[in-house]
Amino acid sequence: MELKIYSLEGTKYEGTVPQVTLPATGGEITVLEHHIPLITTLKAGEVKFKDQTVVINGGFAEIGNNKVVVLIN
Repeated sequence: MELKIYSLEGTKYEGTVPQVTLPATGGEITVLEHHIPLITTLKAGEVKFKDQTVVINGGFAEIGNNKVVVLIN
């Protein structure tokens, strides 16, 4: 699945990952391939994928068609 993480400063990550864990405002969610389409707000926390972590202060995530696009502030 494709993961793209963008901030106002530019691209934080673009690549293929088997799964990603997001700090959604309703609770932490883990996204795998073929996840149902979803748009969610994100709270402060960590976006976790592979052996990497990106600390965020909040943002939005769009999930669908084996892509996850994360917009962070």
